[in-house]
Amino acid sequence: MKKIHMTKTHYIKNPNTKTTYLIENVEREEISEKEYNNITSTDTQRFFRRLGGSETAQRTYTSAGYLITKLTSISPDRKTKKVYQFKF
Repeated sequence: MKKIHMTKTHYIKNPNTKTTYLIENVEREEISEKEYNNITSTDTQRFFRRLGGSETAQRTYTSAGYLITKLTSISPDRKTKKVYQFKF
């Protein structure tokens, strides 16, 4: 079983501009491989896109293979954004 370190950063919309976000808080935790697969599955991404949000996955080569290392999720109202970063 692989150790996966996840950093979750919460952003809120900057009221003074149209496109920038301010960091609200940062959480770090260790997750299992099953949790990683649930977070990064294509079905999960499609579900949030159907709700009107935006899901962007960035893949890179890691020691575990060609996997998603950064997942950016923007809410449908564009007021909050979450960025998940994974380290293997």
